[in-house]
Amino acid sequence: MTETFDPATYLAAFLGEVPQGEPGNAMMRDRLAVPFIDTTHENVRRERLETDEVNSWLDYAAWNLWDFILGRASEGESGLIPRQEYETVSFVQQWNTYPKFQQMLTDELGVEGLLELAKTSTREVGTKINVTRNWAASVCPILGRGIGIELDQDTAASRREDLESIIQYGRRLQNGTWGDGPGFVSARGFKVPTLDDDVLQSLVSQAKPFDDPEDLASFRAFNARTELFGFMLHYDCRAGMADTGPYPLPDGRVAIVRDHFLNETAYPWAGVAEGLPYCVTEVLIFPADKVSMVVTEIQTTFSEPSNYLDYLEAGVVFARDRIDTPMGELRVLEQEEMARISAQCRKGTMDMYKVLAKKSHEEKIRDGVMVYTREFLLPHATRAGIWDKFLAEGFDTLHPNAQAAWPVLTSPRAAEILTPVLLFGKGFPHVTEE
Repeated sequence: MTETFDPATYLAAFLGEVPQGEPGNAMMRDRLAVPFIDTTHENVRRERLETDEVNSWLDYAAWNLWDFILGRASEGESGLIPRQEYETVSFVQQWNTYPKFQQMLTDELGVEGLLELAKTSTREVGTKINVTRNWAASVCPILGRGIGIELDQDTAASRREDLESIIQYGRRLQNGTWGDGPGFVSARGFKVPTLDDDVLQSLVSQAKPFDDPEDLASFRAFNARTELFGFMLHYDCRAGMADTGPYPLPDGRVAIVRDHFLNETAYPWAGVAEGLPYCVTEVLIFPADKVSMVVTEIQTTFSEPSNYLDYLEAGVVFARDRIDTPMGELRVLEQEEMARISAQCRKGTMDMYKVLAKKSHEEKIRDGVMVYTREFLLPHATRAGIWDKFLAEGFDTLHPNAQAAWPVLTSPRAAEILTPVLLFGKGFPHVTEE
């Protein structure tokens, strides 16, 4: 008699066995053949990896992605943008193109230069050289490998060198940001306190208490409108926002530092953001005894209780006017300018809806692939001065394997491929001894 398959078992625990959160992290670490999710000075500088190292990384990444997806279930979608379709086509595109471009960046900077670049998020706010990209630049293309295997484009044994290259690229970014130790946020207690203390204190020291309820309401409206605009500008994904923290403060409170990227000029529809600063950075201060917070791999805050903004006690907003504005030239936004930006973001969101309404389903998928494929390498390549070289080398050209995957991944059949890949652990199949 065939045993009935219950998908709820795989939603409750990874492979029906490993829970979410810190207990799941501890269980997965115990299962790994080697602790290769920990980066060291030595192991991020190697070009080739042992089979146990690769498979341990794949096993942990599979659980990590499952944990992330369950947390993302509450995120929602606009309904106007086919996000699942463009994301999954993007994964295949990344698997087939990222090895080349990540190697170009590594060749340009050297391994030491790449590690140094990844320190940017410890010294700057308003930068996309951040923890989200550390994670996504390896996990997302390797998820594309799993999809490609399900589609018979690859096998678990093929392209071993590319697999190792992508793993090491992400691990080097992690090591540059954190130093030696766990690279995944889920292995760091779901906390992202990247900013050096002197940088953090220079920001926190300018926060003001919300003694007036109207000031608090205006601040929260600003937060909501800039977040929604950044979300839509980046095609319904969280590439346009990033939290760091929680940061315990000397007075017993806790801070979150939040970036909303508003004027990303890399996309043809960027005109809806004209006149806005490149990024606004909010410092949000809460009572530590009333709200507890965690931050995920994609720098999203979750809290207990969930309505953490109800407990906001103090804050301040900074503007980084251009992508290359020095940290010393950040501006504190006063209420009048915050109100102007808030109103402009509200209008910009409506303008973005109008842009989307004129596009076909296929055009929106292509736009989404552009965003999702660019976002994880664009910031680093731009800072290194080689983004134009990426474009000249065909960065945006859809790879034949992505073209071949498109009809399946944008059809009702997609669930047959994606469910086992995303939820049942089949997205990260093992390699075997060479």
